[in-house]
Order: sequence, then structure tokens, then C-alpha cells
Amino acid sequence: MLDLALQKLVASSGSSPRILRPSRLALAPARVSVVVPCYNYGRFLPDCVKSILTQEGVDVDVIVVDDASTDESSRVAWRFADADSRVKLIRNDHNRGHIESYNIGFAQATGTYVFLLSADDVLVPGALARAAALMEMHPTIGFAYGWSVPFTSSLPPARTEAKRWAVWKGEEWVSALCRRGANVIRSSDALVRRSVLDKVGGYRKDLPHSGDLEWWLRAALVSDVGIVGGVDQIYYRLHGSNMSRVQYGTILANLEETKRAFDAALSEAQRSDLRRTAYQALARNALHFAIADFMSDLGGSRRVETYKSFALQLYPEVADSREWAALERRQKAGIESAQRNPIFLGREHVRMFSAKLDWRIWRFTGM
Repeated sequence: MLDLALQKLVASSGSSPRILRPSRLALAPARVSVVVPCYNYGRFLPDCVKSILTQEGVDVDVIVVDDASTDESSRVAWRFADADSRVKLIRNDHNRGHIESYNIGFAQATGTYVFLLSADDVLVPGALARAAALMEMHPTIGFAYGWSVPFTSSLPPARTEAKRWAVWKGEEWVSALCRRGANVIRSSDALVRRSVLDKVGGYRKDLPHSGDLEWWLRAALVSDVGIVGGVDQIYYRLHGSNMSRVQYGTILANLEETKRAFDAALSEAQRSDLRRTAYQALARNALHFAIADFMSDLGGSRRVETYKSFALQLYPEVADSREWAALERRQKAGIESAQRNPIFLGREHVRMFSAKLDWRIWRFTGM
């Protein structure tokens, strides 16, 4: 019943995907190459590689790209390669960085499909076969993604039976992503059609943080997009050395990197309207973060002003928006008065409810 209500809500909002029932037709195992970039993650590598080699319903091979690690990563990978011909190790002669390591692995992939999996993450059983089934049934799909489950040490339960498929027209997915102003693929949990990878090329080295978002945009401009719904695809490991946490730990830095991805993918003149839409969304997102920080008394006035400055630079008209007026009213009242104001507090509850509804729609449609 909830799924039907969400489908009607999404359909009434404009562009939306086709929601389909997953096919149960028996298909020949798809050939999937999984690229595993690794830098000093030798302690995590066994769980990662085992989760790939035990995938059922696909013909899989593993390409470990060791980026000149100083730990036992190469020795661990060699042991797997010696024991299983499906595993190949490429060791960079010097540290080339994660983006170049991705592209080195992509160049060696021979499968019909390619999956990028960090050495500290783990595939959920059946993940590759679920995504491949969707893409085999719908050849226009260039990449298909699902959902990730965070964990620290032991693996939590995961959903392993797809409840629905969603298929977006590529241009509509890009437009929806621009209206959202944020990456909806939370980790590299997308199966990519090799022919699309060949067509659009690999990740851009000048986008070390948002290269994945730029690639999704670039690929969606030439192909459709699929979502494996109601199921979990990868386990995303949380630890102190996650690259995204160590190098890009602030919301503002993420907003700036997201802007760079939109700029790179939508650089052509005919994409200017899409880029403007993305700027508007990013500006409003910055103000939402500013309001949340102000009401929580996080970061002080300097951080709030930094958000406002970022928003104005991207979209000057944001100064006439409801979000700008809402932030100004709270700043004028002062933090102590704002935190006691029943109207402001009531709107915080509305904002949290809206965020929960938005999360459900995202889980349902992939956007």
C-alpha cells in the first residue's frame, strides 16, 4: 500500500521512472569484471574478494589494483591470484591515486559488465546477478544501482530479494539529479555496461572527490539508468580512514565538489539550463544546511555566513527565496530566541518530516 502511494506521489511530481516487477526468467550468467582498487587496505581485502568470488548467477573475475601499498595488500592479493585463476593483481610501480587506479582497472576489464568495489567494502550475496538481470532485460540501461548497508565490523542482515525495478530515461534522470543537487548513488555500487564505459571513458583525474557523480551524469546523457529496488547491494564499511571522511569531511567541501562535477559533466552550451537548475538546487541545499546548523548552534555565525556566501555566488536570486528569508528571520531573532520560538521549532519538525518523506521517495525511485 505504501509503495502504491509513493508511486502515485512520484508520478504527480513530473518526470519519473517506470516501476517494473523484477523478471524471474532464467538467463545465461552475465560476465562481470569487478575492479578492486586497494591502498593499504590489506586487512580488509580478504572479505572483499571473497564476497566477489562467491557471487552466484554470474561469470565473475576480479582485478585488484594495488596502488603501491606499504602494507600486506599485494601479498594478500597474490594469495588469491595463486589460488583462483579468476583473480588478477595489478601493482602500480608508484602511488598513482585512486582515480588513476580505477581507470587502470577499467582498461583491463573484459566482462560485459564492470563493477567498481573499494577494497574495504563487501558485496551482498546475489548483488551482481540482480543488477545484471535488470540490465540484460533492458539493454538501453548503461548502469544500474541499488543501496548500501553501513557496517563497522560484523555484517548486519541485508535484503536480498529485489521488490521492484525502476528504469529512468537518461536525460530525465539527469534533470531530476540537477533538481536535487546531490549525488543519489551513495557509494560505488553500480553495475556498468562495458560498452557505455568504452563510449564515455573513465573517471576524471581532476575530480578526486566527485568523479563518480560526474561519471554518472556523463553516462546518463548517453544511456538509460536502472535501479534495483527494495534490496541491498553492498556493505559499506565505516572506519576512521574512509577517504571521503578523511579528505572531504565538511558539508561545504562536498557542496563545492558537487558543483565541480556538474560543471564538468554539463559544460556544453546546450546543457546550460541543466547547470543552472543544479546551481539553484545547490544554493538552496546550502541554505537548508545553514538553517539546520544555526538551529543546532553548530559552527557559529561564520559557518552560516559561509553557506550564505556559497549560495549567493551560485545563484544570486536565492536571496529572494523562502529559505533565505527563513534563515534571516532566525538570525535576526538570535540563537537563544530562535531555539525557544514555537513557530521555528514547529517548522523544524516539518522539515524533518519532509526529509523522511524525501528519503522514502529516494529509496523507491532511486532519486
